[in-house]
Amino acid sequence: MTEKRLAVHKEVSMKRSLLLPMFAIAALALEACAAQPATAPPTPPIGGPVARAVELPVAAGPGDPREVRVLVDEPALKLVSIILRQGTALPEHHSPVPVVIQALQGAGTVTAGTEHLRVDPAHAVLLAPNVPHAVAPDDGTDLVLLVQHLGRGEEARP
Repeated sequence: MTEKRLAVHKEVSMKRSLLLPMFAIAALALEACAAQPATAPPTPPIGGPVARAVELPVAAGPGDPREVRVLVDEPALKLVSIILRQGTALPEHHSPVPVVIQALQGAGTVTAGTEHLRVDPAHAVLLAPNVPHAVAPDDGTDLVLLVQHLGRGEEARP
């Protein structure tokens, strides 16, 4: 064997002698993981009863141009209904936690930065924390929203 081939042979042999034990250890570790039952990550408690029904507004009906009602206010979830009557807009604001905006009745537009997103009974809008956004119903219409605030953000952290 030439010197170059001998050096390459030694290098390959050394790598094999290092890699084979590592592969054996990895295989044992994977086998141990497979034997363990999978557990779901802990979910934050909602609080209150384990299950409950929440009454949602079914129609805008008569009332103030803008009506906000907190339906659930727990550590992991704040559920709010917002009724915007006769084209009344919800001015720009933000939430420190992720938000889902869903239309129960009517349709409109959520403006988040330069994005204009449709919200209606077939389309919900998901927003990351601290995204400034505003909501406007279609011209002259009523819009009934269900807004889910997921968690409490900084205020819930110790």
